[in-house]
Amino acid sequence: MAIARPPIRAGDFYRQEILPALAQRLDRAFPEFGWRRDARGWVATNQEFTHARLGVRADRVVAHGDAPPGFLIHDEGSTPWTAYLNGGTLPRGVDFIRAIKELAQRAGVDPAPLESTQPRDRRADLLELFFQHCQRELAGERGAAARAYLERRGLPAEAISNTGLGLVPAGIRTGRTLERAGYQLEEIAAAGILADKRWPGRLCGAWHTEHGRIGTLWARTLDDTEQAGSRYLYLKGATRTTLPPYGLADLLRRPPDTRRELILVEGLIDVHQLRAHGIANVAALGGTGTSPDTFERLHRLGIETVTLCLDNDDAGRKAIRQAIERAARAKQSPDIYVIDPARLAPAKDPDELVRRHGPAAWSGLLETRGCGVAWLAGELATVPRDATTPKRRAALGRAGRWLGTLPPRLALEQEDAVRLVAAQCGYSSEAATRAFRARFWRAPERDRQRDGAQIVEHAPER
Repeated sequence: MAIARPPIRAGDFYRQEILPALAQRLDRAFPEFGWRRDARGWVATNQEFTHARLGVRADRVVAHGDAPPGFLIHDEGSTPWTAYLNGGTLPRGVDFIRAIKELAQRAGVDPAPLESTQPRDRRADLLELFFQHCQRELAGERGAAARAYLERRGLPAEAISNTGLGLVPAGIRTGRTLERAGYQLEEIAAAGILADKRWPGRLCGAWHTEHGRIGTLWARTLDDTEQAGSRYLYLKGATRTTLPPYGLADLLRRPPDTRRELILVEGLIDVHQLRAHGIANVAALGGTGTSPDTFERLHRLGIETVTLCLDNDDAGRKAIRQAIERAARAKQSPDIYVIDPARLAPAKDPDELVRRHGPAAWSGLLETRGCGVAWLAGELATVPRDATTPKRRAALGRAGRWLGTLPPRLALEQEDAVRLVAAQCGYSSEAATRAFRARFWRAPERDRQRDGAQIVEHAPER
């Protein structure tokens, strides 16, 4: 009689099986580094990638040893392979299992032994099943009114089934579907999907983590006259603050060379409208909030440029200013570009623009994008054409003080901005630069960075 072997621990399998195999084929497992063998293991050679992703020369990035658990940047520290795949942070629980399964595949190791070690995340599975139920509802007979609504909003009928949207069914049918799948009433209640009686009959979408698991769900009314505060509802008990921009997970499944450029819009429906017209590299803030971590995360995930295209209103304009300031405070960030919200007029947002004028209008809009730092400096230096000399100098001073808070990595953007605001206020860029250096740019770095957010917060309104 055969004796059953105890299940292998995931960590042991990772160390004993995956890492040694990974060390033998690192050049194929992570080709973006351009790994080349040296006497101690591997050294990176892809200068473009290491500069853009890690901010260092390629020869400073090594993976030495018989089974290196990650790569080392000389004088800066090491990054485990699991953290590299997890956007820069060490994964835990199911995310750790998911990361080492991917590493096993890259290393050519059969990941089957990991199946018995992976704890089931029943809540995440329940949310996936619920959203599939919603997608079937939208595609079926009861989804006719919702599909007609989407067509009126300009989504092509043939594209609706592939937009990633669903329709929330009646609560009683949702409960029965989940119970038949083996979920207990307590689990269904804890998931929060039946907590709000306003959900049934609304469009819905799934907001995923960067690893593709549902972090939360949203539900939108089909009544466009409903007040903005209740137009969108979110899953009770789930937070959005730790999630990447909405729709980013879909983009991350694409090949690396197709996801270097990202367009950030404000509204969730904007994402689905644009994707229905073949514009894939778009994600949404789902509001107007950003933080330095937003841009650091995008940088870690290989996004090289971000174009901000937020709503054509005061809130959208303010959100762009704050986003540029927060990207400037990030340790690393993609290059930031801006489409001035006024370029959307008379439309309020990208959804309305494409609905009224088609995808060609979107292509033309993208051609107007400009440097984000220069755009914000121009906002700070806004003056009327007939402004007096004191007002022109005050405007130039606002821009100069903020430009002086920027980190050295933004020196080129700073120079572009000086040229723009000098011309805007009627001075030469040479004179403006000399004045800025003498008046604003000699304060200690710590004090200058502290002042940056305050300057932007009190920017003059148009």
